[in-house]
Amino acid sequence: MGDSGLIAHCYRMLGSITDAIEIAGSTSGYEAATRACLLHAGSRPLPSDLAAPSAHPEGALSESSEILWLEPIPEHLMDGRPIDLGLIAALQRIPPRERAATILHDIEDWPGARITDLLGDVRPMPLTVRPSAAVPDEALLARYRAAFEQYDVPAIVTLFTADAIWEMPPFTSWFRGARDIGRLISTHCPAERPGDQYLVPLKANGLPAFAVYMRDPRDNIHRAFQIQVLTLTATAIVHAVAFFDLSLFQTFHLPDLLQGLPPNPYDGTLRPHVERRH
Repeated sequence: MGDSGLIAHCYRMLGSITDAIEIAGSTSGYEAATRACLLHAGSRPLPSDLAAPSAHPEGALSESSEILWLEPIPEHLMDGRPIDLGLIAALQRIPPRERAATILHDIEDWPGARITDLLGDVRPMPLTVRPSAAVPDEALLARYRAAFEQYDVPAIVTLFTADAIWEMPPFTSWFRGARDIGRLISTHCPAERPGDQYLVPLKANGLPAFAVYMRDPRDNIHRAFQIQVLTLTATAIVHAVAFFDLSLFQTFHLPDLLQGLPPNPYDGTLRPHVERRH
């Protein structure tokens, strides 16, 4: 698979953990990996990079499977250097060669002469990214998890700031504001009652995250549904990205379905053990 430092470096270049693992596993060293990434690097956006927020949360959602979307990185593949989702999104807006110079200069601490030897006369680009809260509020995250598992939309709404963003690739529609987020969830979430959703806590991009499993009414089995990555202030959620690419569950060492849950698993205390893939 390659070492985590090289994988994280390739991920910063590409915005794709899937491609980063592949390139890091087939190259040796940062110079070779950077050159390989430059051959594959494009721009992987989030929906909020492409258009204005939707003003109609109850309306039809636009979707594009043709766009190569930004992906999250699981905690076990991070390298201790900056990898916040906002940072990765900002890097994707920079042309690939300038992106490489910026990563090597600002994150990998390469001297200018070494960067020039590899990339030629390319200057790093300045990055301005609002940092997320350093220490996530565990009580806030517990309330968030309980609100989703109880399918309590009014409670969910209270956990977002008034100008919070909710986006969910591959859907190009995205939404701003706690009220519209609540209207979106009420209209489009397939959950109907408490227990339909089960959330497994994770970390992705150094941020709190949840793997969401949705109960299938045909057999009462909870199946992989989405991975949510959250950006917090000290008291509320300002940004949520729900990734619907189910292949990410394997990257995060998570099962595709949860076995052994009763038809309605939420009783306020039930927390079955989830086996992780290795």
